[in-house]
Amino acid sequence: MLVRAGFIAFLLLWLISPSVAAEVRLLEGWTRSPPPGVDRLAIYGKLVNDGRSPIVLSRLELAGAAHVMLHETIMDAGLMRMRHIDQIELSPSETVVLAPQGLHLMVMGLERSPQAGETLTIKATTQLDETHIFSVQVLPITALGPIVN
Repeated sequence: MLVRAGFIAFLLLWLISPSVAAEVRLLEGWTRSPPPGVDRLAIYGKLVNDGRSPIVLSRLELAGAAHVMLHETIMDAGLMRMRHIDQIELSPSETVVLAPQGLHLMVMGLERSPQAGETLTIKATTQLDETHIFSVQVLPITALGPIVN
């Protein structure tokens, strides 16, 4: 009976543990290879919170880049402009689409231009200091999006 009670207590702790409940992924992550001499690129895809608790992404990093930021494209006085967003909160089971002319990750200060066929690795950190790794496929400069099977 004592073993059974211990197992039930373990299960309850596991079910309510924030570290187990928090899982965010980037599905179909993609970017275009930048033109020669350009040290920035935008990343698109679908951010998904598969967990049972909200997740706030507050820091993004890419090795070999000065900055990775969350941007949104807005219409301002008849002009399309990008606006920096400090963080993004994903509710449980929420999907946020990152798309051209919308919300996207902006990478700036690239030390070198990634080429089509490469995979970039983004490190995303939450407010709770949890780390998530996102894979991003580099497509040709002319690509309109990823090829999804």
